[in-house]
Amino acid sequence: MKMNNFLVTGCAGFIGSHMVDVLRENNHNVLGIDNLTYAAKMENIEHHLENGIMACDEFKIYPFDISIKTNMEHVFNYNDIDCIINFAAETHVDNSIKGSDIFITSNVQGVKTLLDIARNHKIPFFQISTDEVYGSILEGSFSEESKLNPQNYYSATKAAAEHLVTAYNNTFDLEYLMVRMSNNYGPRQHTEKFLPTIIESIKNNKKIPLYGNGENIRDWIYVKDSVRIIYNLIINAPRNETYNVTLNDERKNIDVIKTVLENFDLDFNDSVEFVEDRLGHDFRYSINNNKIQDFIDFEPTPFEEGVKQTIAFLKEQT
Repeated sequence: MKMNNFLVTGCAGFIGSHMVDVLRENNHNVLGIDNLTYAAKMENIEHHLENGIMACDEFKIYPFDISIKTNMEHVFNYNDIDCIINFAAETHVDNSIKGSDIFITSNVQGVKTLLDIARNHKIPFFQISTDEVYGSILEGSFSEESKLNPQNYYSATKAAAEHLVTAYNNTFDLEYLMVRMSNNYGPRQHTEKFLPTIIESIKNNKKIPLYGNGENIRDWIYVKDSVRIIYNLIINAPRNETYNVTLNDERKNIDVIKTVLENFDLDFNDSVEFVEDRLGHDFRYSINNNKIQDFIDFEPTPFEEGVKQTIAFLKEQT
């Protein structure tokens, strides 16, 4: 099957913009969709534009909402598209607790709209999901066959989207690939997320907020490593399968803060304040990566190096 013209939703967001980078580096044409909400920035993709022009031969972007079917039909009526990679989503758990409706609109209704388009045009659909759909685990790691057990509103909507994808495959024979990523970090990540919050607090001479006792564990992966694995899966992996994307680098939140503070030569006790734990806060996420070993064709970025690159990027931001 021809795989040259990619539609990437959420293309101006954190991970989606890095996916655009990888696709363009490999000489694919990219059509980007982004609703340009607070979490997206045109600066993330402006290096792919020609003199600031939003439509060029190799890269185009439409500022559309994926949940509106007429928008997506317009895109497909005027462009030759070989597949859809869906990064578009509301992702911040705290935001989902404060107001959940937009999570249903983007993460569920938006996916259904894209699935209908993919079905009608008979092209494969690549859904970018999260390790949070498995819920928390105290020991061991989840495999792709593990039961989904989402424990917060965000992860519940991502799990719902996954079920829609597999239902379309079963009902309409829609070709798909599902990716469940561990916790991405790196340049372009929104400041509401954990690592940028640490760095922004330091930049602004504020105390770093740390939920609970700081013992919660997350599995970290540098965003450039993550999208490279995803690209390899899209190009080479068997279809109608689910893949955990992780490099198995688990760290306690309190230790992540200490790693960042070392780069600023700051004292932990002077820089951190413990705050009330978040509602529905999962203790530990952990997924194994046995299934993707053949698709890791590079030396992974050490966490300490990735943190340095993230700090350097955020220092340049106003």
